[in-house]
Amino acid sequence: MRTSIQTRIRIVVAAATLFISVFASTALPASAAVTVTSHFIWTTTPSNVSIAFSFINNGTTNGDPGALLFVTSSYDPGGVCGCVTDPAPVGVAWAGGANKWTVYNADISNMPVGAAFNVLVVQKPSSRVFVATATSQDVTANGMVINSTAINGKPNALLQVTESLPNGPFGSVDDAHPIGVVYGLGPSGNEWAIQNVDNAAMPVGAHFNVMVGGGPTNGGSAVLLSGTSANTFGSNTFVSNSETTGNPNAVIFETQNADPGFHFGAGDVAPTGVLYISSPTDIAAVNNENGAPMPTANHYFNLLIFPS
Repeated sequence: MRTSIQTRIRIVVAAATLFISVFASTALPASAAVTVTSHFIWTTTPSNVSIAFSFINNGTTNGDPGALLFVTSSYDPGGVCGCVTDPAPVGVAWAGGANKWTVYNADISNMPVGAAFNVLVVQKPSSRVFVATATSQDVTANGMVINSTAINGKPNALLQVTESLPNGPFGSVDDAHPIGVVYGLGPSGNEWAIQNVDNAAMPVGAHFNVMVGGGPTNGGSAVLLSGTSANTFGSNTFVSNSETTGNPNAVIFETQNADPGFHFGAGDVAPTGVLYISSPTDIAAVNNENGAPMPTANHYFNLLIFPS
């Protein structure tokens, strides 16, 4: 039996109302406070996905709108082939009505079921873990300058960056593009910037979680991955590191770096993630989620590695 137009309209309106309600900043009871930096793997399922969003249910994030989250797509965590790619740039968004953080596709494409993400949670900001907000004073073209004493004048700093909608999708500015970091900007030419690697204009009001190095992570190691024609094949740049090679349980976060130490690299304009290729290679890689080829000219990624 066909559904009447009026009935279908009522269904759409009800669904939209429900969707908005879970993101509205309704004050709900907070979960027990968690104060230790932690990381985990989050997998999307039919029960936690709504349109472009996957609602994270974890004691380190539930009820904590002030937490700073960092996410990286993971093709096969633990070397187990979930093997679902999410070819969209990803970030995190707070859902006040649900009292939870979400992983979301910044281009608002549908979040695929079965996709996995490495998630790092830092409960409180500090000089080395903070939120950078794009303002009209620090936005130029496709980037925004970060003025921070923790990184100014430090071209070898290794930054992790994740877009955030701290006020939910209806109260925050979305930057629907893959991002990376670049050095040498600002009035003195000694500041880092977050940039849209596809050269799209950076929107004023966008928020990004920023982490400097590996120190604040409770056990993570920050390293630089240099991609060349020797370790890049197809859409993958392979990682040679004692904590990842032969270790499918390593948890890796990555952010593209345009010019570490002024060593300018070729730009990779695709959304990226990580994967693990089991026997006989037993090696990790940064991969282009949309299957596009990685540059074979020199290119760079900041990695944050946890052995498990």
